[in-house]
Parts: sequence; C-alpha cells; structure tokens
Amino acid sequence: MHNVLQIAQDLYQTALDKHETRIVNNILAMESFDPVTNNAPSVIKNIAIIVPTLKRYAGGHTSILRLGTYLAKSSYTVTYVSFHNQDTKQMSQIAHDNLSSVMGEFVKYVDARKEHYDVCIATSWESVYWTKQLDGYKMYFVQDFEPYFFKLSERYILAKKTYELGFHIVSLGKWNVKRIQEHCTLKGKVSWVDFPYEPSEYKNMPRDFSTYAGKKLVNIAVYSKEEGKRIPNLLQGILKRASEELGKDGIKLRIRFFGFKKNHNLIVGENCGKLNKKELAHLYQKSDFGMVASMSNISLVPYEMIAIGLPVIEFSEGSYADFLPEDSAILIDFNYKSLVDAIENALNHPQQIEEMTRKASSAISSLSWERTGKEFVDILHEIEGKKI
Repeated sequence: MHNVLQIAQDLYQTALDKHETRIVNNILAMESFDPVTNNAPSVIKNIAIIVPTLKRYAGGHTSILRLGTYLAKSSYTVTYVSFHNQDTKQMSQIAHDNLSSVMGEFVKYVDARKEHYDVCIATSWESVYWTKQLDGYKMYFVQDFEPYFFKLSERYILAKKTYELGFHIVSLGKWNVKRIQEHCTLKGKVSWVDFPYEPSEYKNMPRDFSTYAGKKLVNIAVYSKEEGKRIPNLLQGILKRASEELGKDGIKLRIRFFGFKKNHNLIVGENCGKLNKKELAHLYQKSDFGMVASMSNISLVPYEMIAIGLPVIEFSEGSYADFLPEDSAILIDFNYKSLVDAIENALNHPQQIEEMTRKASSAISSLSWERTGKEFVDILHEIEGKKI
C-alpha cells in the first residue's frame, strides 16, 4: 500500500513539474522582463480583455465578463482574447452560460496579434506575459494576489514579477494593492475599484432569528475548494472538533460543504459539490449560518450570503475586515473553541446575530457591478486625460 501511494505521489509531482516547466518555457520564449513603455491613448474605443480558457461557473471568469459587458454597454468595442486559443464558439457558449447578458466578441490570440487595441487588459498573472505582446495601452485587472497561490516556486516568482512590468494595475478592492506594495517594486500606475456583487441576483430571504434561541440542530453552509487559499483541511479539522465539542452540550452541527468537486472526500459533513445559483439560494435558505475562509482577496460568497440574509462566519486572519465592518460577521480564529463559543453565544443571544446581519446588509447596500463598472470607466477617462 505504501509503495502504491508513493508511486501515485511521484506521478503527481512529475506531472506538476512538467506543467510548470511548460508554462515557464512558454513565457521565456517571448519575455525579456523589461517593463513596458505605457503610452496613454488620447482616445479609447477598442478594448481587448485577455483570458485563458473560459470555464463554466468560474466566479473570477464571470467577474471579467461582467466588467467587459459594462464596458461594452458604455460604448466601447470589447473583445475577449483567449491566449490558449480556445475555440471561439466554445468561448461564446461558456460565457453566455456564465452571464446570459454578456456582450463583446470572442477571438483567439493568434488572430488578436494582427490587431491594434487602444487598451489591452490582462486578467491573471499568466495572461500578463501574453498581453505584453499585444499592441495597446497595458492594464492589469487584479482579482487576487496570485503569487500566494503557489509555494515558493518558479510560478510564484513569475506571478510576482507581473506587478513589476509597468502595467497600469486596477485592483478589485484595496487588499491586493497592499500586498503588491509590500512585496513588489512597482513600475506602473495603481488604481482600485470596489469589490462588487450583483444585487439583482440575490434576493433577501427573511428569517425569524428568535428561532435560534436554544436550537439543538444548527445547519451551517460552508464554502471551500481544494485550493490552499480556501484552507480546506483546516476548515474540516476546526469543524470536526467544534462539532464534537458542541455535541457534548446536546447541540448537533449539520455541516454542508459546497465548492468542492463532488468526489472530494471529507472527514466531516456532507459534500454538496458545486452548486448553481438556484441550488445555492436553497442551501442558504435552509442554513442557520454561512462559513467562508477569505484568506486572500475576499470572495463573492460572503456577499451572496449577506445579500440573502444569512449570518456569516469568517476568519480574523483573512481579508474580510479589509472590505466589510468587523461587527458585520462572526470573526473567529483557528482555535475550534472560538467557533464553539461563537455558535453558543449566537444561540443564547439571537438578537445580536440579527443586528449583526442587519449591519452586514447595510454595508453592501451601495455595492453593485454598475457602480464598479463606472469606477473602471472613470479610470479609462483619466487615462485619456478627461475630467471626471
């Protein structure tokens, strides 16, 4: 059994090494690591947004499509360019599955190389190196500090380097900006826009918080993924021990995970897999708390939970407090006892949870993609030298 496990681990590491080598070699074949000379255009009409292979129901990809669609509605010509040369019909279909109202054209990178764009927007660390080869003012829409996704490896180094290549960085929220300034030597402009959600997609579901008093069965919806930034193992360990401790007081913790692949094995709780919006709304409605680990840039999930009216449990070590008031969620640490205490306190003082949820709802009330899209357009106007 040990030999089989070792063989499997060796095969996985070999595949990972080959994958990293392929990425590094592709970048080295075209990259000098000289910062770009970013000459601001006097007029911006045509915008290219550079993406990898579009995937269904990927939150980051959907955010890119929302931004592109807002720019298209604002009279810009928007083109989504796949540096993986994804089939354009497939790109279009997946984009519409993610965002039915999506606007813009879809092209392969090999075809985009022949065109001039007034602005070229990179959307991930790897896309920066491909965007650098295109003709146009270079921008970088940063949704997370991606070096954190990798251990200290060649991909970590290349991801970190992207912030030093002279692109005009536009961060989704201030958290990324802090990380970039801490870890990198900036060569270009840095701007940021608010981290939004789409209010029309999340309807508040009124709940009677008085029913929380003395509950013996507590339902908790937990968002996690296999990725390290979602601390999948820490979450399970904390919840397992908290569940055992609460059980001593006669409180059963029913844990439902979502976000994992359906075949991912858990040590505690139920794996609901990846859920669509309708399934998520149903899960939130039948849950008493929602739990998320925003250990890097905050995810959309806590916004969804707040919009629907679900009390949120987050981690004080994460980024939640960089975006929303600390008293708008239950913030815990990695000690399972802090989760136990928080749940028991909520059951003893449900009015406090109701007030917390009200504060959270108020904190996101002015946020929307309409607002964030306008902020991005204002940045484009600044590039053109227009007064806002």
